[in-house]
Amino acid sequence: MQTRIVGIDAARAVALIAMIVAHLTAPGGIAAQLLFGFPAGLFAFLAGVSMGLMRARPAQFVVRGACLIALHFALVPFSGTIEVVLGTIGVCMIVLAWAPKLDSAWLAWLAFAGTLGSAALAPSSSPYPPLMWAVLMVAGILFARHMPLRAGALVGCALFAADVALRWWVPLPPLLDATGHAGGLVDVVGTAGASIGICSLCCMAGRWLGWLAPLGRMTLTLYCLHVLSAQWVGVWASVIGSAVIAYGWLAVFKRGPMESTVRRLTAVVGKENNEKVGV
Repeated sequence: MQTRIVGIDAARAVALIAMIVAHLTAPGGIAAQLLFGFPAGLFAFLAGVSMGLMRARPAQFVVRGACLIALHFALVPFSGTIEVVLGTIGVCMIVLAWAPKLDSAWLAWLAFAGTLGSAALAPSSSPYPPLMWAVLMVAGILFARHMPLRAGALVGCALFAADVALRWWVPLPPLLDATGHAGGLVDVVGTAGASIGICSLCCMAGRWLGWLAPLGRMTLTLYCLHVLSAQWVGVWASVIGSAVIAYGWLAVFKRGPMESTVRRLTAVVGKENNEKVGV
Protein backbone atom coordinates (compact mmCIF):
# COMPACT_ATOMS: atom_id res chain seq x y z
CA MET A 1 0.00 0.00 0.00
CA GLN A 2 2.81 2.42 0.83
CA THR A 3 4.25 2.01 -2.70
CA ARG A 4 0.86 2.92 -4.11
CA ILE A 5 0.64 6.02 -1.91
CA VAL A 6 4.05 7.08 -3.24
CA GLY A 7 2.65 6.49 -6.73
CA ILE A 8 -0.32 8.77 -6.00
CA ASP A 9 2.07 11.48 -4.78
CA ALA A 10 4.09 11.00 -7.98
CA ALA A 11 0.90 11.38 -10.04
CA ARG A 12 0.20 14.64 -8.22
CA ALA A 13 3.68 15.81 -9.15
CA VAL A 14 3.02 14.88 -12.79
CA ALA A 15 -0.23 16.89 -12.71
CA LEU A 16 1.53 19.90 -11.19
CA ILE A 17 4.44 19.84 -13.65
CA ALA A 18 2.07 19.37 -16.61
CA MET A 19 -0.05 22.33 -15.47
CA ILE A 20 3.05 24.52 -15.13
CA VAL A 21 4.17 23.55 -18.64
CA ALA A 22 0.66 24.10 -20.03
CA HIS A 23 0.45 27.56 -18.46
CA LEU A 24 3.93 28.77 -19.39
CA THR A 25 4.49 27.35 -22.88
CA ALA A 26 2.62 27.42 -26.17
CA PRO A 27 3.39 24.11 -27.90
CA GLY A 28 1.81 23.13 -31.18
CA GLY A 29 0.65 19.87 -32.72
CA ILE A 30 0.02 16.80 -30.61
CA ALA A 31 1.86 18.34 -27.64
CA ALA A 32 -0.80 21.05 -27.47
CA GLN A 33 -3.53 18.41 -27.31
CA LEU A 34 -1.70 16.47 -24.60
CA LEU A 35 -1.45 19.58 -22.43
CA PHE A 36 -4.93 21.02 -23.02
CA GLY A 37 -7.37 19.83 -20.39
CA PHE A 38 -5.67 16.67 -19.19
CA PRO A 39 -3.41 18.16 -16.45
CA ALA A 40 -6.27 20.07 -14.79
CA GLY A 41 -8.52 17.02 -15.13
CA LEU A 42 -5.87 14.87 -13.46
CA PHE A 43 -5.75 17.42 -10.62
CA ALA A 44 -9.52 16.98 -10.10
CA PHE A 45 -9.27 13.19 -10.32
CA LEU A 46 -6.54 13.18 -7.68
CA ALA A 47 -8.72 15.31 -5.40
CA GLY A 48 -11.24 12.47 -5.62
CA VAL A 49 -8.51 9.93 -4.90
CA SER A 50 -7.65 11.87 -1.74
CA MET A 51 -11.32 11.82 -0.71
CA GLY A 52 -11.39 8.07 -1.21
CA LEU A 53 -8.24 7.46 0.80
CA MET A 54 -9.08 9.71 3.75
CA ARG A 55 -11.27 8.45 6.57
CA ALA A 56 -13.05 11.76 6.96
CA ARG A 57 -16.59 12.84 7.76
CA PRO A 58 -18.66 14.81 5.24
CA ALA A 59 -18.29 17.95 7.37
CA GLN A 60 -14.52 17.73 7.00
CA PHE A 61 -14.78 17.61 3.21
CA VAL A 62 -17.10 20.62 3.35
CA VAL A 63 -14.50 22.59 5.31
CA ARG A 64 -11.73 21.44 2.96
CA GLY A 65 -13.79 22.47 -0.06
CA ALA A 66 -14.52 25.86 1.50
CA CYS A 67 -10.78 26.37 2.04
CA LEU A 68 -10.13 25.68 -1.64
CA ILE A 69 -12.83 28.15 -2.67
CA ALA A 70 -11.34 30.81 -0.38
CA LEU A 71 -7.89 30.17 -1.87
CA HIS A 72 -9.39 30.42 -5.35
CA PHE A 73 -10.72 33.93 -4.73
CA ALA A 74 -7.48 34.95 -3.05
CA LEU A 75 -5.46 33.86 -6.11
CA VAL A 76 -7.69 35.15 -8.92
CA PRO A 77 -6.63 38.84 -8.68
CA PHE A 78 -3.01 37.78 -9.21
CA SER A 79 -3.52 34.92 -11.70
CA GLY A 80 -3.17 36.87 -14.96
CA THR A 81 -4.17 34.61 -17.84
CA ILE A 82 -4.29 31.45 -15.69
CA GLU A 83 -7.76 30.08 -14.97
CA VAL A 84 -7.53 29.00 -11.33
CA VAL A 85 -8.95 25.50 -10.84
CA LEU A 86 -9.34 25.45 -7.06
CA GLY A 87 -12.84 26.96 -6.95
CA THR A 88 -14.42 24.27 -9.12
CA ILE A 89 -12.69 21.52 -7.17
CA GLY A 90 -13.80 23.11 -3.90
CA VAL A 91 -17.44 23.35 -4.97
CA CYS A 92 -17.41 19.75 -6.21
CA MET A 93 -15.82 18.58 -2.96
CA ILE A 94 -18.60 20.22 -0.95
CA VAL A 95 -21.33 18.75 -3.17
CA LEU A 96 -19.67 15.31 -3.06
CA ALA A 97 -18.82 15.43 0.66
CA TRP A 98 -21.10 12.46 1.25
CA ALA A 99 -19.92 10.45 -1.79
CA PRO A 100 -17.11 8.42 -0.11
CA LYS A 101 -19.76 6.78 2.08
CA LEU A 102 -21.71 5.45 -0.92
CA ASP A 103 -21.37 1.92 -2.31
CA SER A 104 -19.28 1.61 -5.46
CA ALA A 105 -22.34 0.76 -7.54
CA TRP A 106 -24.01 4.02 -6.56
CA LEU A 107 -20.82 5.92 -7.33
CA ALA A 108 -20.63 4.29 -10.76
CA TRP A 109 -24.22 5.31 -11.52
CA LEU A 110 -23.46 8.81 -10.27
CA ALA A 111 -20.46 9.06 -12.59
CA PHE A 112 -22.56 7.73 -15.50
CA ALA A 113 -25.34 10.26 -14.89
CA GLY A 114 -22.83 13.08 -14.50
CA THR A 115 -21.12 12.13 -17.76
CA LEU A 116 -24.41 12.25 -19.66
CA GLY A 117 -25.35 15.52 -17.99
CA SER A 118 -22.01 17.09 -18.85
CA ALA A 119 -22.31 15.96 -22.47
CA ALA A 120 -25.84 17.36 -22.71
CA LEU A 121 -24.58 20.78 -21.55
CA ALA A 122 -21.49 20.83 -23.79
CA PRO A 123 -19.76 22.97 -24.78
CA SER A 124 -19.40 24.38 -21.30
CA SER A 125 -19.13 28.12 -20.73
CA SER A 126 -16.86 27.43 -17.75
CA PRO A 127 -13.14 26.69 -18.24
CA TYR A 128 -13.66 23.81 -15.80
CA PRO A 129 -17.10 22.24 -16.46
CA PRO A 130 -18.55 21.52 -12.98
CA LEU A 131 -20.35 18.30 -13.91
CA MET A 132 -17.26 16.96 -15.67
CA TRP A 133 -15.07 17.83 -12.70
CA ALA A 134 -17.55 16.11 -10.37
CA VAL A 135 -17.39 12.98 -12.56
CA LEU A 136 -13.59 13.02 -12.43
CA MET A 137 -13.65 13.29 -8.64
CA VAL A 138 -16.14 10.41 -8.34
CA ALA A 139 -13.89 8.37 -10.63
CA GLY A 140 -11.01 9.22 -8.31
CA ILE A 141 -12.95 7.96 -5.28
CA LEU A 142 -13.64 4.69 -7.11
CA PHE A 143 -9.99 4.39 -8.14
CA ALA A 144 -8.83 4.87 -4.55
CA ARG A 145 -11.25 2.18 -3.42
CA HIS A 146 -10.36 -0.49 -6.00
CA MET A 147 -7.05 0.55 -7.64
CA PRO A 148 -7.32 -1.67 -10.76
CA LEU A 149 -3.74 -0.94 -11.74
CA ARG A 150 -3.03 -3.24 -14.69
CA ALA A 151 -6.46 -2.85 -16.27
CA GLY A 152 -6.43 0.84 -15.41
CA ALA A 153 -3.10 1.38 -17.13
CA LEU A 154 -4.15 -0.45 -20.31
CA VAL A 155 -7.72 0.82 -20.66
CA GLY A 156 -6.94 4.29 -19.34
CA CYS A 157 -4.04 4.90 -21.70
CA ALA A 158 -6.09 3.53 -24.62
CA LEU A 159 -8.90 6.00 -23.85
CA PHE A 160 -6.32 8.78 -23.51
CA ALA A 161 -4.86 7.98 -26.93
CA ALA A 162 -8.32 7.71 -28.51
CA ASP A 163 -9.33 11.09 -27.10
CA VAL A 164 -6.19 12.79 -28.43
CA ALA A 165 -6.68 11.14 -31.85
CA LEU A 166 -10.31 12.27 -32.06
CA ARG A 167 -9.35 15.81 -31.06
CA TRP A 168 -6.72 15.90 -33.76
CA TRP A 169 -8.48 14.25 -36.69
CA VAL A 170 -12.26 14.02 -36.18
CA PRO A 171 -14.63 16.98 -35.75
CA LEU A 172 -17.47 15.96 -33.44
CA PRO A 173 -20.82 17.52 -32.49
CA PRO A 174 -21.04 19.27 -29.09
CA LEU A 175 -22.61 16.25 -27.38
CA LEU A 176 -19.59 14.10 -28.26
CA ASP A 177 -16.97 16.87 -28.27
CA ALA A 178 -13.44 15.67 -27.51
CA THR A 179 -11.98 19.16 -27.06
CA GLY A 180 -10.40 19.77 -23.67
CA HIS A 181 -12.53 21.70 -21.15
CA ALA A 182 -15.62 21.31 -23.37
CA GLY A 183 -17.32 18.70 -21.19
CA GLY A 184 -18.45 16.60 -24.17
CA LEU A 185 -18.83 12.82 -23.89
CA VAL A 186 -15.45 11.99 -25.42
CA ASP A 187 -13.74 14.71 -23.38
CA VAL A 188 -15.12 13.35 -20.08
CA VAL A 189 -14.38 9.71 -20.86
CA GLY A 190 -10.97 10.47 -22.36
CA THR A 191 -9.86 12.71 -19.49
CA ALA A 192 -11.04 10.16 -16.92
CA GLY A 193 -9.20 7.46 -18.85
CA ALA A 194 -6.02 9.54 -19.00
CA SER A 195 -6.20 10.17 -15.25
CA ILE A 196 -6.76 6.49 -14.47
CA GLY A 197 -3.96 5.45 -16.81
CA ILE A 198 -1.43 7.93 -15.43
CA CYS A 199 -2.28 7.13 -11.80
CA SER A 200 -2.13 3.40 -12.47
CA LEU A 201 1.28 3.66 -14.11
CA CYS A 202 2.59 5.85 -11.28
CA CYS A 203 1.32 3.39 -8.66
CA MET A 204 2.84 0.44 -10.51
CA ALA A 205 6.17 2.27 -10.74
CA GLY A 206 5.94 3.77 -7.26
CA ARG A 207 9.18 2.25 -6.01
CA TRP A 208 11.10 4.09 -8.76
CA LEU A 209 9.21 7.39 -8.56
CA GLY A 210 9.90 8.30 -4.96
CA TRP A 211 12.00 11.25 -6.14
CA LEU A 212 8.78 12.87 -7.46
CA ALA A 213 6.81 12.32 -4.26
CA PRO A 214 7.91 15.51 -2.42
CA LEU A 215 6.33 17.67 -5.12
CA GLY A 216 3.16 15.60 -4.84
CA ARG A 217 3.04 15.98 -1.07
CA MET A 218 2.70 19.75 -1.26
CA THR A 219 0.98 20.38 -4.59
CA LEU A 220 -1.49 22.87 -3.09
CA THR A 221 1.32 25.10 -1.83
CA LEU A 222 3.31 24.77 -5.04
CA TYR A 223 0.26 25.40 -7.23
CA CYS A 224 -0.46 28.63 -5.32
CA LEU A 225 3.16 29.74 -5.69
CA HIS A 226 3.06 28.94 -9.40
CA VAL A 227 -0.09 31.01 -9.97
CA LEU A 228 1.39 33.94 -8.06
CA SER A 229 4.73 33.83 -9.89
CA ALA A 230 3.69 32.78 -13.40
CA GLN A 231 3.87 36.29 -14.87
CA TRP A 232 7.55 36.63 -13.95
CA VAL A 233 9.02 33.11 -13.72
CA GLY A 234 9.64 30.89 -16.74
CA VAL A 235 8.74 27.24 -17.11
CA TRP A 236 12.10 25.67 -16.20
CA ALA A 237 12.62 27.99 -13.26
CA SER A 238 9.11 27.16 -12.05
CA VAL A 239 9.59 23.40 -12.27
CA ILE A 240 13.08 23.39 -10.75
CA GLY A 241 12.09 25.97 -8.15
CA SER A 242 9.09 23.87 -7.14
CA ALA A 243 11.34 20.84 -6.65
CA VAL A 244 13.85 22.81 -4.58
CA ILE A 245 11.10 24.29 -2.40
CA ALA A 246 9.44 20.90 -1.89
CA TYR A 247 12.64 19.08 -0.97
CA GLY A 248 13.84 21.89 1.27
CA TRP A 249 10.56 22.39 3.10
CA LEU A 250 9.84 18.70 3.65
CA ALA A 251 13.36 18.16 4.98
CA VAL A 252 12.25 20.25 7.96
CA PHE A 253 8.46 20.00 8.10
CA LYS A 254 6.01 17.15 7.64
CA ARG A 255 3.64 19.01 5.29
CA GLY A 256 3.58 22.08 3.09
CA PRO A 257 2.34 25.34 4.64
CA MET A 258 -0.98 25.41 2.76
CA GLU A 259 -1.54 21.70 3.41
CA SER A 260 -0.92 22.22 7.13
CA THR A 261 -3.25 25.23 7.26
CA VAL A 262 -6.09 23.35 5.56
CA ARG A 263 -5.51 20.38 7.85
CA ARG A 264 -5.72 22.58 10.96
CA LEU A 265 -8.93 24.23 9.76
CA THR A 266 -10.43 20.85 8.92
CA ALA A 267 -9.52 19.58 12.40
CA VAL A 268 -12.09 22.01 13.82
CA VAL A 269 -14.82 19.54 12.81
CA GLY A 270 -12.85 16.37 13.63
CA LYS A 271 -9.47 14.74 13.28
CA GLU A 272 -8.62 13.11 9.95
CA ASN A 273 -7.09 9.66 9.79
CA ASN A 274 -4.95 10.22 6.72
CA GLU A 275 -1.41 10.03 8.02
CA LYS A 276 -0.18 8.14 4.95
CA VAL A 277 -1.93 10.28 2.38
CA GLY A 278 -0.06 13.19 0.83
CA VAL A 279 -2.92 15.65 0.61
